[in-house]
Order: sequence, then structure tokens, then C-alpha cells
Amino acid sequence: MNQAKIYDIAGAAGVSLATVSRVLNHPEKVKKSTREKVLRIIKEKGYKPNANARGLASRKSTTVAIVVPTILRASISEMIQGIADSAKKYGYAIRLFVNGENDNPLDAWADVIASSVDGILFMSDEMSEDTYHIVEYTPVPVIFVNSLSKSSKFGSVCIDNEACAYLITKEMIQRGNKKITFLQTEHKYTVNELKEKGYSRAMKEAGLDQRVIKSSGDLSINEKQFTDYLEQSVPQVVMSVRDSMAISFMNIASKLGVRVPEQLQVIGFQNTRYAELSNPRLTCVETPIYEIGNVAMQKLTELMQNPDQAKHDNTFVDYRIIWRESTK
Repeated sequence: MNQAKIYDIAGAAGVSLATVSRVLNHPEKVKKSTREKVLRIIKEKGYKPNANARGLASRKSTTVAIVVPTILRASISEMIQGIADSAKKYGYAIRLFVNGENDNPLDAWADVIASSVDGILFMSDEMSEDTYHIVEYTPVPVIFVNSLSKSSKFGSVCIDNEACAYLITKEMIQRGNKKITFLQTEHKYTVNELKEKGYSRAMKEAGLDQRVIKSSGDLSINEKQFTDYLEQSVPQVVMSVRDSMAISFMNIASKLGVRVPEQLQVIGFQNTRYAELSNPRLTCVETPIYEIGNVAMQKLTELMQNPDQAKHDNTFVDYRIIWRESTK
């Protein structure tokens, strides 16, 4: 049998993690009925609190957790650097947690909480209702990084992805392009859905047909899909939520004899280092990844130091478009 964790106790008792911690550390501060209920569940589940869990309510660690879905992406590593530089300035150490797609989100989040950090910077591609439910039980401040919070209980730092996609789509329409394809991920990610929403709005306003390709992150699969698509029709513009997919599409088009940018213009939405290395170099919406991480750490510091005064709002960081040779 797996050993019960503090998250299991909180969930079974219908209380927050902070309440469980108070029962363990300062039982006199918890009303009798709640205290007895929590203690009964602790006994039933055989929960054994460790030193970290027992210190949740009383000890300051001057440590911040960064929770990411992967460390393989260039954008995430750059964001972590922005957080680290800001954390150093404020005197905080950082701990990195990688919550992969195959990890149990409840167990993974419980491990973060049990580490006794002062605050959490949370990067997640999927902002589902389950995600909000997990974060809601957290006894320390949480800021969503590079994703938009839909809850007034949590703040976030990102660019306005919907407005960004809308404006660049409108710009390409004003330049005389009518056949504009949007290259989307097959898997649903919140930020990418916002980009598609902005693209759709601009296309609808112009009375143009929307063309959306949903593709996997596997380049070997994409090659056949993109080849089949281009053999049927060559769009005037392709806008991709990921630079890697944009460059893959551009390379396959070139193999088929499609000239970039004369016949096909290609735009990315990240401006990773791959955009500079592609041939031709990729036009991109530049998401200021380093700055997002830096600002997120500043906001989290405000929440940790002044929890009653700080605002749980969405902060939009400015972006810009880097025009390169993949567009006219």
C-alpha cells in the first residue's frame, strides 16, 4: 500500500493543506470538530508527517518552487533563467520540479507542497479545471507563468496571446493575403487555443475561410501530413504556434519546390534560437520569455511578503514582431 500523503488527508477531510499542517503543528488554532476529523483521517490512513510537511504552517524556507512540464524546450530554460536572476536579487533560492505528462498530477503537486517552499511559479501547458482544483488547496502563493489564469484566486504573467495572434493575422490580411493557414498542436494547450482564437477572429472579420492544421510534435509524422497538405494546396501564409513546426513546414515546402517567401510566407510564435538558424530565417512573434520569468518572480515576491495587499491579477508583458526573410 502506498503511504498516504498530506494531500490525501486534506482531500479526504475537505480542508486545505494549511489546515492539516495547523492540526499537526498548532492544534489549538483549529476548531475542535475540524481537528478531530483531520486526526481521525490521519489515523485511518496511517499518515506519517515528515519534517517538511510539519513545517508548512510555521517555517519560512526562503525557497521558491518552479514547476514545469519539461526542461527540454529552449523557451522553458530561458524562462527559468529569468526567474533565477530575479530570485537571486530578492534573496530566494529556487527548487525545480518537472511534472511530466505521465506523472500523477496529485502526487506530483503533493511533493511540491511537502518541500516547504514559500511560493510556487507554475508553468503548465494545460490549464484544466483539475489543474485549478489542485492549486486551490495550496497553502502558499502561486503564480501561473506563461499561461493565462481564468480564476481571480491566482495571478499570471504572460503575453496576450489572443490579441497577438489577432493583430499579426490582421497585418497579413492587410498585406493582401487571403489564404492563411494556422498550424496548431494536436494536443490541446491553453496558450495555443488562445492564439487560434485570435487568428479565427481576424479571419472572420475579413470574411475569409479558416484553415487549421492540427499536428503532433513528432516531426516524422508531420513530414507526411505537411507533404500531403502542400501537394493539395499551397497557402499564401502559414502561422505556427511553435517555431519547430513552422520550420519543419517550411523545409518540406522547399523540398517540394515551393519558394519561401515568394509563394509561401511562414511565421512562428516563439522566436526561439531555431528561428535565427533556419534558412530562410523565420519571422516570429517574440514572446519575451526571460522577462516573463523575471516579472513572475517579482509578482510572487509581492504575494509572499504582503499577502493581504498584493493583487491576484493577470499581467501582460509586451511583445514584438521580428520580421525576417520567411515573409515578404
